[in-house]
Amino acid sequence: MKQQERTAFIDHYRQVAHRGLHDRELGIPENSLPAFARAVEHGKAIELDLHATADNRLVVLHDFQLKRMTGVPGIVEEWTLEDLRKLRLQGTDAHIPTLDEVLELVNGKVPLLLEIKSERLGEVGRLEPVLMKRLASYQGEFILEAFNPEVLVWLHRHAPQYIRGQLGNLDDENRQFKFYSRHLMFNPLSRPDFIAFDIQKIDYKLRLACKKHGLPLLGWTIRTEAELKKADRLCDGVIYEHLEL
Repeated sequence: MKQQERTAFIDHYRQVAHRGLHDRELGIPENSLPAFARAVEHGKAIELDLHATADNRLVVLHDFQLKRMTGVPGIVEEWTLEDLRKLRLQGTDAHIPTLDEVLELVNGKVPLLLEIKSERLGEVGRLEPVLMKRLASYQGEFILEAFNPEVLVWLHRHAPQYIRGQLGNLDDENRQFKFYSRHLMFNPLSRPDFIAFDIQKIDYKLRLACKKHGLPLLGWTIRTEAELKKADRLCDGVIYEHLEL
């Protein structure tokens, strides 16, 4: 695929709803089926987060820990899907959705931005094959992203046909990921097709570097009008929440 073809996707990702169009005041939790249904209703591309469970099923939740969203202590990857099904999100009736449920709901109506959650280097290769198998039959538009550079290397080697992006954050608590964000964003081993970076840390230097390498730049997470104005100057697209766009 030519570089121009690999960057054409950005036209469908100018405005991406971060974890769906969630709103706690309306009783719609982040990364829930109601949040995704609301995004589809408004015609917005959706960003969501993927984990593998203990029995190798793919579920949608941002945190590695369950506590913030469910009130129950535990680590997602140590629970089976059957046990996770019993939990509810932020005191609502919404459950932790599976990727299958999300794909069935969205059904190609809006583009998807799928973040592959991977907390540590050296532990890539369990979630990714399961995800590739599931996406092979999905007819809708999607792109992939990850903080862990090894995920992108895996995708480059095993699924080069899919658009992949490098997430970056200079405040990341993971020192290895932080080093990567600062020095190796354009690693030839991972060959990212786009960069998604913390809007607080994006500057003209990063913008020029992305332009030099021919890579679209997405800013996250846009929550204020001031951040939106900055993104309009420096980014090709925004991942946003709590704004009416």
